Amino acid sequence: MMKTRAFTLIELLVVVAVIAILAAIAVPNFLEAQVRSKVSRAKNDLRTIATSIEAYTVDHSRPPYDGEPGFVFYGWVNALKQLTTPVAYQSRVFEDIFPSRVITEPTRPGHTHHVDFPNNRRPSYDYSSAYWNDIPNDPAMTPVWQRNFGNTTWKLTSSGPDLSAEFGLESHYDPTNGTVSRGDIVRTQAVY
Repeated sequence: MMKTRAFTLIELLVVVAVIAILAAIAVPNFLEAQVRSKVSRAKNDLRTIATSIEAYTVDHSRPPYDGEPGFVFYGWVNALKQLTTPVAYQSRVFEDIFPSRVITEPTRPGHTHHVDFPNNRRPSYDYSSAYWNDIPNDPAMTPVWQRNFGNTTWKLTSSGPDLSAEFGLESHYDPTNGTVSRGDIVRTQAVY
């Protein structure tokens, strides 16, 4: 007579518990890897746009135009579109991988303040120039700009993993605080 050997209920419960513990460890690491990957992509996009802005600045003696100082703002998408036509410094307007939750302005036909509609469905990276903020002619705005972005003529930002746009160096995203760190991913002429 042969005896057949099988797993006991206790052995099966131990195996299930070990698998559950391993899954509990692996899933958060996987999710953090996704966020780190998105942060890396955003930084690479900002680097590409910064290179395009610098090439544009060399050719036109100023960064892309984003509106009249203190009055009419033409939108950062319209400013960044200047990098795609008539000379293609870059092939397209990049969509922000971390679209801010605070951007709620609807896009009307012919109005592309934040979103390059219908080409993109999400806002582009935030772009602003010192010219539109009237630096250094505005005594109120100049110290705010310099505190937030230093001595630079343009800045690019992404709202970062918290999806909340704070737009300043005091709220700079720091990956050492974990992938849920508050703050924006910022790129200016001076790399921080």
